[in-house]
This record gives sequence, structure tokens and C-alpha cells, in this order.
Amino acid sequence: MKQHSLELASVKHTAPDGIEMGVMNNGTPYLGARGLASLCGVAPSVIITLVKDWGELKLKPRGIAIEQLIIEQGGDSNELYAPIKVDGKTYHAINDTNCMAILEYYAFESQTPSEQATRNYRSLAKLTLRTFIYERTGYNPEDALPSYWKTFHERITLNELPSGFFSVFSEISNLVISGIRKGMPFDHQTMPDISIGLAWGKHWSKNLFDDKYGQRIKHQHIFPEDFPQRDSMAWIYPVEALGEFRYWMDDVYVADKFGSYLAGKAKKGSLTNVDIPALIQAVQPARLN
Repeated sequence: MKQHSLELASVKHTAPDGIEMGVMNNGTPYLGARGLASLCGVAPSVIITLVKDWGELKLKPRGIAIEQLIIEQGGDSNELYAPIKVDGKTYHAINDTNCMAILEYYAFESQTPSEQATRNYRSLAKLTLRTFIYERTGYNPEDALPSYWKTFHERITLNELPSGFFSVFSEISNLVISGIRKGMPFDHQTMPDISIGLAWGKHWSKNLFDDKYGQRIKHQHIFPEDFPQRDSMAWIYPVEALGEFRYWMDDVYVADKFGSYLAGKAKKGSLTNVDIPALIQAVQPARLN
């Protein structure tokens, strides 16, 4: 049987009522072999042998039936489990799709259907196994959301603007989103809106844009509670200057200055394992010929 990489790990692992279950670090809920055996009403050795010898057993009648059920449920029948370690012990983690296919087999397809499997299958048909495991382990899918996305969402939510004005922070969402996707941190140490705001402010003053577009004004900018920065006053600009800002952002800051900002962060150790050239390329604006 093909060996799995042990890159997968458990972020939640518990055994309520003796049923081993958990959630992998990619969000996939699973049951241990003993936990699934308990649901199916069979001896643990039956499920352990099934998953360990799947390469051979899937060619036999029981395996053929289970494989068909997995395929019908949109699962991958190549392997039935992933080995994961919890506190130094290796478990056979069987994902929710494969679990339901095996449970269905023992409930309805086996030569000697299990009444326990039938009862559990019908119960789980009403409450999906994914929801069942999430609830019993106390896992919240939002917990797996990278903190940088949470920070971005929180900062956007905290800082609404008065009508007729825009802020640098409100206008750089594309850069931030593309940056995070390419590995750029977005936290109290890495806030490109400050770098952009300083550069844009100098450009504004140098070109006397107050006279051209109207007065910019100071407006309160609120940071998340866990940020060391205190709430401060930041410039917001008349919407009449929005086109000017976007041209400047694409043709000046992104083209000439963003790379220097990232290089400075890398020098301070804030961009560990980030491919800076790929990050710079990712935030380049799409241009129509």
C-alpha cells in the first residue's frame, strides 16, 4: 500500500463515548479506526484490517462494494485513511466521506447487516458526520482561518469613512489580499498602508492637491485591541482625487516603491520564507492593452 506523508496533523482529537474522532489541520473531520468500528458495530480489528490492507481488499466483494459507495459520495477511494500522530501515538484517521461509505456498507450492504450501523447511519444522515465531529470536538472552522485574514477583516470593519472621502487603507484591499495569498504577513508589524500613506501624503503635498481636489482632513483610525498601536488620526482624501490616487498607486508605488518596502521588512526579519519577487508580481495591476 502506498505510504502517506505525515504532513497532516490533528488540531482536535477526542474520544467522547469512546469514539475516537478529530479534525485534521486542513479542516477534514475524521474518525479513528476504533471509533468507526464502534459506529459500525464490528470489532476494531475488522476496520483496522480493512484500512491497512485496502490495496488488496478493495479487489474483493466487500472492498468493491465500499469503493463504489465512496465514489458515489464523491470521495477518493485510493486510500482509506491517513496516519496522524497525537501525543506521539499514530492513529488511522479515516475522513468523513470514507467513514460514511463504510458505515453504509455495514448498515445495508453487508451479508449480515449490523443493527447498530443502521441506527447510526440513519442518525448521521440527519446530522452529517462533519457537523457531528465538529460539534463533539468543539471545533470551529473559523479557527483555521489564518490570523492575517482576520486582522484584515477586523481593520476594515473598524474603520468606516464619511461620505465623500476615501482613505489609503480603504483603497489598497487588492494589494493586501494578493499579498496575503502570497505569504505576506498582515499584522501589527507589517502594515503596508502606513508606507503607502506616507508616500502618498508627500506626493499630495508636493503637487498641491488640496488646491486641485479639495482639502484632505484628519479622521480617526482604529486598530484592533490586541495591536500595540494606539488609535490615531489619519488623512482621508476627497473622492474627487480617487482616480489620481489609483494611477499613482499602480504607476508609482506598486511599480517602484513596494519592492523597497518589502526589502526593508525582509531585512528586519518580518518576511521569513516569503518569495518577494513572486509577491511583487502578484500585486501588479492587470492592464488592458
